Amino acid sequence: MFTILRNLLVLYALAVTASAASEEIVKRQLDAAPGGKLVVDVDFGSVDVTAGSDDKVNLEAHRMVDFGNEAKEKEFLADAPITFTKEGNVITVRSRGKKPNDLWNLIGHCKTDATYVVRVPKKFESALRTDGGTVSASDLSGNLSAHTSGGRMAFARLEGTLDGDTSGGAIEVDDCRGPIGIETSGGHIKVTGGQGNLKAHTSGGRIEVHNFSGDTEIRTSGGSLDLEKVSGKIVGKTSGGGIRAWLPELVGDVKLETSAGSIDLAVPASAAFTIDANTSVGGVKSLLPFQALEADREHLRGTLNGGGKSVRLQTSAGSITIKATSEEIAHR
Repeated sequence: MFTILRNLLVLYALAVTASAASEEIVKRQLDAAPGGKLVVDVDFGSVDVTAGSDDKVNLEAHRMVDFGNEAKEKEFLADAPITFTKEGNVITVRSRGKKPNDLWNLIGHCKTDATYVVRVPKKFESALRTDGGTVSASDLSGNLSAHTSGGRMAFARLEGTLDGDTSGGAIEVDDCRGPIGIETSGGHIKVTGGQGNLKAHTSGGRIEVHNFSGDTEIRTSGGSLDLEKVSGKIVGKTSGGGIRAWLPELVGDVKLETSAGSIDLAVPASAAFTIDANTSVGGVKSLLPFQALEADREHLRGTLNGGGKSVRLQTSAGSITIKATSEEIAHR
C-alpha cells in the first residue's frame, strides 16, 4: 500500500510540474510630455492607469498562460508579443493573439491571465480596451474611454470626459469631474462625489449616486435606485426595484419611475415645486403641506410653497412617500 501511495504522489508531482504555466514580465519606459494620449489594446488581462512622472510613461506587464504544454505556451507568447510604441504624442500598448475560445478548440486546456500597469503624466488622454479583465484609472486630467468585454471598472479623481462600458461587471466612480457616461450589461453602479453630468445604465443591478453635483440620469433594467445629495436635474428609472431619493436641495426637475417597487422621496420643507405622484397598486402618502389640486389614495397632484420645479413620481406597483429631509433619514 505504501509503495502504491508513493508512486501516486510521484505521478501527481510530475503532472503538476509538466503543467506549470509559462510567465512573462515586461518593463518598459518612454519619454512623454503632458498632453499626449495613451492607447491600450489587449486581448485579455486587467488594465490599471494612473498618474506618475510628468515626462515618462512606464509600463509593467505580467502575462501568464497555461495550456498544459510549455512549447505551445512559448509559441503563444511569441506570436502575440506586448508592443510598446510611440508615434508623435500617442503611446500604444498592444497585445493580441488567438482568442481563448479558439485556443480551447485547438488545445483543450487553456488558462490565461495578465496585468498591465501604466503610469503616465497627469495631463494625458487614455483609450483603454481589454477583451477580458478589470479596468481602473485614477488621478488623471484628460478625456478617458474604457471598454472591457467582461470585468469590473473603477475610476477615481479623473477630470475630463469619462466614457466607460463593460459587458459584465460592477462600475465604481469616485470624485470624478466632467461628463460621465458609464454602462454595464450586468452589475451594480456606484458613483460617489464629483460633478458635471452623469448618465449611468445597467441591464441588471442597483445604482447608487451620492454627493454628486450636476444633471443625473440613471436607469436599470432590474435593481434599486439610491440617490443622496444629488443636485441638478434628475431622471431615475428602474424596471424592477425600489427608489430612495434624499435631496437636501432641489436644484432641477425630478422624474422617478419604477415598474415594481416603492418610492421614498425626501426634500426640504422650504422647497418650491409642483408634485405629480401616481401609483397603480399602492398608496401615495405625503408628510408635507401640499396645496392639492387633485388627491386620492393613489394619486397626488399639487404645489408646495407656490410651486416651481417639476417633481414626477410613478410606480406601477408600490407605495409612494414624500417627506421632509432630516439627518436621521440621511444616515439611516
